[in-house]
Amino acid sequence: MKRIVDVFELARDAASVEGDFEAAELSRLSGLLLAPMGTIHFRFEGRIDERGRSAARLRLQGRLGLKCDRCGSRLEWPLDETSSFFFVEDEQQLNALPITAEGDEPLLGSHRFDLQDLIEEQAILALPISPRHPTCQPQLGDDAEQSTSRPFASLASLKRGRSDIQ
Repeated sequence: MKRIVDVFELARDAASVEGDFEAAELSRLSGLLLAPMGTIHFRFEGRIDERGRSAARLRLQGRLGLKCDRCGSRLEWPLDETSSFFFVEDEQQLNALPITAEGDEPLLGSHRFDLQDLIEEQAILALPISPRHPTCQPQLGDDAEQSTSRPFASLASLKRGRSDIQ
C-alpha cells in the first residue's frame, strides 16, 4: 500500500499523516529481517522550519525480528527512530546544497511524494550493523575453540619442508 502525500501542502498546513506498514510489504527491508514479520508505525509531521523551508519530521516505531550475530537466534529489536528533513523543489537545488552530517536532511520534495520509500529507507538505516542480545555468548564449535586458542598453530605445518622460509 503506497502512501502518497504533497509534502509542500503538508508543511504549509502543519498537518500530519500516520499509519502502519507491515514489514513484509517493504521488500528491501524484509530481506534483512530474520522473518519479515512486524509492523512499523509512522508519523510524518509537516512544518515550516526556522529558515522558512518546507520540512517534516518522521517518527518510526515498531519491533523487528533480526538474527543475533553472536548466538544466531531471533532478536526482537525495538525500532524507535526520529528523523527531520527539509524539502527542495528541484534536483538542481538539491545538488547545490553542501553535504553536512548535522541538521535536517535535504530531500527532493514533490506534490506526489512516496512515503513508503522514505519509511523503508529510514528503517533500513536505523538497523544495527551487528545485532546482538545484550547477554548472550557466541556459540563456538570445537574447531573454532581450537583456532582461537592457538591461531597461528597451522602456520608451522606450512613452513615445514620449505627451504625458502627461515
